[in-house]
Amino acid sequence: MINKLKNLTSESSRLLESFSQFAILEGVKIYLVGGAVRDLMLGRKTFDLDIVVEGDAIKFAHKFAEKNKKKFKKHHAFGTATVYFDSYHVDLVTARSETYAFSGALPKVSPASLKEDLFRRDFTINAMAVSLNQADYGKLVDFYGGEKDLKSGLVRVLHEKSFMDDPTRILRAVRFEQRFSFKIERNTLRFLQQAVSCEAFDFVNPHRLREDLIFILKEPEPYKYIARLSQLKALFFIDKKLQINKKDALLFGRIDKAVCFYKKTFKFHRNLDEYILNLSAILIKLPKNKVAAFMETFGFKKGDRLRILAICDNLAGAKKLNKKNLPHKIYQFLNPLSFESIVFFYAYHNHKGIRKQIGFFLNHLSVMRLKLKGHDFRQMGFAPLTLYGKLFEKLLHVKMDKGLETVEEEAKAAKAIFKRLSRFKHC
Repeated sequence: MINKLKNLTSESSRLLESFSQFAILEGVKIYLVGGAVRDLMLGRKTFDLDIVVEGDAIKFAHKFAEKNKKKFKKHHAFGTATVYFDSYHVDLVTARSETYAFSGALPKVSPASLKEDLFRRDFTINAMAVSLNQADYGKLVDFYGGEKDLKSGLVRVLHEKSFMDDPTRILRAVRFEQRFSFKIERNTLRFLQQAVSCEAFDFVNPHRLREDLIFILKEPEPYKYIARLSQLKALFFIDKKLQINKKDALLFGRIDKAVCFYKKTFKFHRNLDEYILNLSAILIKLPKNKVAAFMETFGFKKGDRLRILAICDNLAGAKKLNKKNLPHKIYQFLNPLSFESIVFFYAYHNHKGIRKQIGFFLNHLSVMRLKLKGHDFRQMGFAPLTLYGKLFEKLLHVKMDKGLETVEEEAKAAKAIFKRLSRFKHC
């Protein structure tokens, strides 16, 4: 693995060397473990550095952080710690074994050997380590056949109760299978299906399922992951009747194209939370009350819940954009919505007229501003000030519809609008 370690970035290599040298001083053994080892063996870039310490990882990390003047955070319950660098962080964990009081419970941990620590991992391809010790630096440690499974393209659990111990591994099995174009090993697939049929997801904290679902929805081409989960009946934790079909594949494809169009064409707007669009593609298949209940139970952030519910609420209403509308009518419908909602409608409604009006909003209406400000209205003698909010709104609409360009044109329109507003107020 010496040559493989050379594929790390120069900063990652320096960090591992630093930890290795410090381990010599402390007289402990340390190992690079998990996804970093897997990705190095696959020739993929790796950014997550996880180190197992045969000893007290918190104590080791604390001393290292003090010596190198770095920020340090500890997690006593699991014997883990994190050391933060300029653009990286390194997670350190005490070599440990885990026992589960019941299916889906958080594990009870106790210090153990490296071999026992690797056995608690989810899959053999993630249960390998690389020595960072002076005597055998770069040596691969593989007790459970991870290297062989990696070469064979297999996702294999380490024992038959793995999915029952931690049902979130069902989602991770599919994630690794699809990401690497692997296959779930035959017995592993049987254990997975048994766990699904036992409704193992019911025993795990919904918040943990949410995080693994979001990881999947952030992957490139998320449809193939979702379709595979549906095939395995592993989306039932969202809703028992939820099924994904070929029509959904078309929507996911259009979402991907719409996001690319947005990124390329509207660089002046903020970045999208793409997972919101992909999750919406699933949830629009459900009644709104079930969508709201799912998002509440699984603890989605309030802002994410509101954006997804807005998509569900306004999906049908977006059809009116296929008619000829005054610019301010387009603005009134789209402006209160998130960019995620707007791009979702662009993808969902495969209609030239709707897409043209959405593009017009994003390119022109969403960035249109009045030249006149509140102090200009005061200088023009407009009173009372309580009418200014309505005046701003109606003046902006007139600017959109009539294409007002100069301050003088806005001022003339403002006077006419304010006169009408004042007359209405007095009535």
